[in-house]
Amino acid sequence: MNRLGVLVDLAHVSPDTMRDVLGGGDDWAGSTAPPIFSHSSAHALCPHPRNVPDDVLQLVKARGSVVMINFMPDFVSCAIPDPPNKNGIPDFVDANSTLAHVADHIVYIGELIGFEHVGLGSDYDGITTTPRGLEDVTKFPDLVAELLRRGVSDEDAAKVVGGNILRVWAEADKVALKMQADGEKPLEDDLPNVGW
Repeated sequence: MNRLGVLVDLAHVSPDTMRDVLGGGDDWAGSTAPPIFSHSSAHALCPHPRNVPDDVLQLVKARGSVVMINFMPDFVSCAIPDPPNKNGIPDFVDANSTLAHVADHIVYIGELIGFEHVGLGSDYDGITTTPRGLEDVTKFPDLVAELLRRGVSDEDAAKVVGGNILRVWAEADKVALKMQADGEKPLEDDLPNVGW
């Protein structure tokens, strides 16, 4: 994928896979280009299994990656029931899910690892309900206003609304061009013919 300039998306993977792709493992260095989380949020604020834990956020920072905050109420506004659900998924609080919750996730990640590593990954095409105040893209200016009200700088807000994903995309293109110029072959060229 890196050789082709494809962005590696970790939004639907387990935390162990997140760690492997961002940090590598015993016999693999991980993705060469910075991976992205196209629609995930902060696990510390809403412990949904698809949200990104703090230790993984540190790998995101180290790799120059970006977490695009998901607007799905389940991912931004949730509570751990007592006793916890058997499936490990928290209850979400749909009625209380607001633009402020999305801003909480952006600010949390920005303050933890830097605003260079957070963006908007609304998932409008995949969600059935939205936080109050973020019903559609016409509400994005309200989200930016909330970030500015909370002390996020104009420069950091610009990174969040598009600058960061463009930076990562450019880096993925740069990695692809280098791999191609170096003669890197597609991975499937290294696989034996299994006679299919």
